[in-house]
Amino acid sequence: MLFKSVVASAAILLAAFLLWALRSIVVPVVVSGLLAYICRPVVAGLERYRVPRGLAVGLLLLVFVLTALFVVDRIRSSMPTETGAVELKVRALYALNERYRTLMGLDATLAKGNRLYQFLHADSDPLLDRVNQLLALTPQERAQLLASRAGEANAPSGSDRLLDEDRANLQTLDTRSTMARVGPNTAGAPARPMVAQAGTLTQDRPLSVLAQLLSTWIVAPFAFLFLLSDTGQIKRGLLSMVPNRLFEPALTVLADLDHALGDWLRGLFLECLLLGITVTLLLAVIGIPLRWAIAIGLFAGATNVVPYLGSVVALLGGLAYAVLAHEIHPLIPMVTIDNLAIWVIVAVGLAELVKNAVYEPVVLAGAAKLHPLVVVIGAMGGAILFGLVGVLLAVPTISLFKVLVSSTARQLKAHGLI
Repeated sequence: MLFKSVVASAAILLAAFLLWALRSIVVPVVVSGLLAYICRPVVAGLERYRVPRGLAVGLLLLVFVLTALFVVDRIRSSMPTETGAVELKVRALYALNERYRTLMGLDATLAKGNRLYQFLHADSDPLLDRVNQLLALTPQERAQLLASRAGEANAPSGSDRLLDEDRANLQTLDTRSTMARVGPNTAGAPARPMVAQAGTLTQDRPLSVLAQLLSTWIVAPFAFLFLLSDTGQIKRGLLSMVPNRLFEPALTVLADLDHALGDWLRGLFLECLLLGITVTLLLAVIGIPLRWAIAIGLFAGATNVVPYLGSVVALLGGLAYAVLAHEIHPLIPMVTIDNLAIWVIVAVGLAELVKNAVYEPVVLAGAAKLHPLVVVIGAMGGAILFGLVGVLLAVPTISLFKVLVSSTARQLKAHGLI
């Protein structure tokens, strides 16, 4: 008995060590397993129509490739050109500074404002300085902007709106830099750093990041194909290692896990779909154009697989449009261009409330219930161990572990083993 215990403990420790050492490929394999699990009913349906399993898997893979190419092509076609990106930065920076000036009631010196500014400026000004640093044009970008508007660089004020906005941005940056250098500190707080020159932020090289992702995720398509082509050998192999007296409990536990995973995947899909539709409708009601409302709702629904991330994406997307918008056509008369940001917050908050009060209790009724604190801690732990994909897999992993423990304990008690 002692020898068996020592061997079992050593096996568990070795398995834990291998999982930790191979954690870089564990996530791609798990993601491939989830995709194969989702696609298995499709393959089974094609087999019922006398389509060979290999051909069914090949057709499914072809659909995935064509869909991915279509999405990439649509994203590439919607991306602005280099000149368009520069013009977008100019408009975004101008709109942001003007919205901030209006909200805080700032004067021409940007040093005196209303009561809200007096209360928040110690925190809001450094944040605005940081955003100005990110959006300010580099000398190369400004040269590109002037070259794209040849003949208009020396045009009088008012003849070209974009150049007027760029001049206003330069004046605002200069004023804020002067304030940061010579402005008096309040309550003994340290002075804000002067707005740094644009283009000084360091970024990872795209090619190195892409190479790292490819080296890690190259195993994913192979794992997906092998798992989807499996006809039950893996399950039979696992069950063959179970003693005869534990065969029935093990079979029941596997069925419970399959049921829990299916409920979670179906419920998550419906919840993401409903959240995306709700966000789209609410943003359209407050005046955001339908095509942009659909885009924001689509991204919000897709990112809702990470707990609470969908609402954050919807909020950031709506606020970004509220900053850049010049005119809106709301269905509610109280909404104006000046208070659109407040209505975006209200709309996203209402969507999150509907999700928590209606969608989750209904569509996730059959899934394993987790305390919100467990979800948050699990997502943070997944991010620390495996990055973004760890956040995606944290909730299903914890749910399956909960079902595994409860189902195993229930079956062992039912068969008098504990």
